Amino acid sequence: MPFETGLAVNESSRGGAGDAGSGRDLFLDLELRRGRLRRNLRGALRTAIQDGRLPAGARLPSSRRLAADLDVSRGVVTDTYDQLAAEGYIAMRERRAPVVVGAARTTPATVEPERRPWSHDFVASTPDVELFPRRAWLRATERALRTAPNDVLDYGDHRGRIELRTALTHYLARVRGIRVDPERIVVAQGFTQSLDLVGRVLAARGVTTIICETPSLPSVWDTVRASGLRIAACPVDGSGLRTDLLPDLGRSAVLVTPAHQFPTGAVMTPERRAALLAWAAGGDRLIIEDDYDAEFRYDRLAVGALQGIDPGRVVNLGTTSKTLSPGVRLGWMSLPAGMVDEVRAAKAAADSGSPAIEQLVLADLIASGEYDRHVARARHVYRRRRDRLVAAVSRHMPGLRVEGVAAGLHVLLRLPDAIDDRAVAAAAELDGIRVGAVSAMSIDGAPDKGLLLGYGRLPAERIDEAVAALAVRVAAANVTGQLPSP
Repeated sequence: MPFETGLAVNESSRGGAGDAGSGRDLFLDLELRRGRLRRNLRGALRTAIQDGRLPAGARLPSSRRLAADLDVSRGVVTDTYDQLAAEGYIAMRERRAPVVVGAARTTPATVEPERRPWSHDFVASTPDVELFPRRAWLRATERALRTAPNDVLDYGDHRGRIELRTALTHYLARVRGIRVDPERIVVAQGFTQSLDLVGRVLAARGVTTIICETPSLPSVWDTVRASGLRIAACPVDGSGLRTDLLPDLGRSAVLVTPAHQFPTGAVMTPERRAALLAWAAGGDRLIIEDDYDAEFRYDRLAVGALQGIDPGRVVNLGTTSKTLSPGVRLGWMSLPAGMVDEVRAAKAAADSGSPAIEQLVLADLIASGEYDRHVARARHVYRRRRDRLVAAVSRHMPGLRVEGVAAGLHVLLRLPDAIDDRAVAAAAELDGIRVGAVSAMSIDGAPDKGLLLGYGRLPAERIDEAVAALAVRVAAANVTGQLPSP
């Protein structure tokens, strides 16, 4: 049962152990549950010493007195004092009350930084985490813990649990047209780790540079560079990656987002897809396909993955960061057979494997159909928000166009060349509006101009208000050529 007790402690410099007038009360929050008495009492006293509520020099009650106050056996208190003395928190002397020695406090307690409360959040790279299927996840977790064999809790195959790899094999074939077997899937902790592991394998093979789309996400560049590779930029237009420029770049690997390019939203055309695959086949080159939000397509059927056409030259990277939440930290790689052992070794060196229970939970959700039902529900929510966002832009900024509306969690608002999109974003931030500038995502110094309007974090009922507030800053920049000082 929970129990809050007050300890009368004395400062050694103020008098004897029996001098009640020199004591002070210290309240300890204890849970006096059978089997946990020693651990809980020890933890409560240790914490009080560590955070300074029991300072160095303070004398604790005798073991007899504290046992009587707590209504526990004296052995519980004696064992607690002995352990704290062994850890160096208190000093024990014969026929004297224990004295606090103190605990070194080298750093202040870590406090989680508060996230800025945005009035309107157009962040384009995250979903609405409030949609996370908590009940389904909880039920699947209970089933996993109830039925999982003991070896699930031990070190296992560094590729990931066979249950999840098998479930992914069927799911990816059905939803993305991917041709892979469980032996060629490696589970990772999201897209970032997947890309890092593939990059490290390529670097170990002697690859020095990887081609990346421009514009693209700067955090992706950081991951590529951290894996030991340099970046060569290849532009993107309305049809996707400029495959006609690939021969001039002369590299052996390319990273692309063909289903829904980030940030432009362009879908790679069939002609470009064929050209990209031909480029890879012509020089035994590798395509790394970031399939980051292919499930969220609204106006037509989803475009199949490149990997399904050439599994031997395409690495397909998937993740639950958009469909479930970034905090789940589960992603996967569908690999050519010749890369599996190297990626598995890199994964083992990185962290010895991803969390097993979470893998079983995701496997359960996929196998039961709950994952598909959740994606369908989320797709309905996001489509409604997208429609409201496009309509609001048409009302409040009728002279501007939006692109990339067919899929994903954001649209691209194109701006005239005379408007500095970074300045608009900075000014909007002063109004509590978070919005991304496309020009900040250019690798080669020839940026497009535009704003990324994500709707993953925008409640449908506030979209019109948010777009109207952003339109004020855009209009000011368009009229004056520069934004007013705040």
